[in-house]
Amino acid sequence: MPRYNNYAFIDGVNLHLTYKSPDLDWRVDYNKLLNHLRKRYEVDVAYYFLGNMWNNKDVQEKLNSYGYTLKLKEPSPYTEDAIVCPDCGKTVKPQVRRNKADVDSYLTMQVMADMDIFSKAVIITSDGDFDELVKRLFRLNKLRVVFAPCRDGCSALLKRAAFDKIAYIDDFRTDLEKVEESSYENLDP
Repeated sequence: MPRYNNYAFIDGVNLHLTYKSPDLDWRVDYNKLLNHLRKRYEVDVAYYFLGNMWNNKDVQEKLNSYGYTLKLKEPSPYTEDAIVCPDCGKTVKPQVRRNKADVDSYLTMQVMADMDIFSKAVIITSDGDFDELVKRLFRLNKLRVVFAPCRDGCSALLKRAAFDKIAYIDDFRTDLEKVEESSYENLDP
């Protein structure tokens, strides 16, 4: 059997937020996902891009224990402005300070840095911001598949860029669904 050298590049923020949505009635088992990537797409290295937030250290440890190669991005602080009613002047929504770890450019840079190392790339995201990266991988015959978290939430730009090399995690629900076992196992991912 031939040996493959395919890499997965996972937009962990996009993947996590997709399955955190109340619109979906199931959760992905990240250990099963990695095994699926290895078996179906011959993935040797699976980069998981994630914000290095203080409140996700358990998640990082868990992903690391499964075999993902974590790529952590330091978050940037930002402020969501308060929303004030123009008629009465009352604050409808208070100002909120948050942190954001946008991993898109980080993931793209890693793909470009590793281009001569991997045979094919598996890109896991639904984000249309990756359309140019996917087009380039497609033109260079380096795209194995875009494995989008959810068919309904996948960007039309990304679908067009991937052409016929797109699949959806939700189509593999029976293989990838998380089965609730204990409180520790319920930690996301």
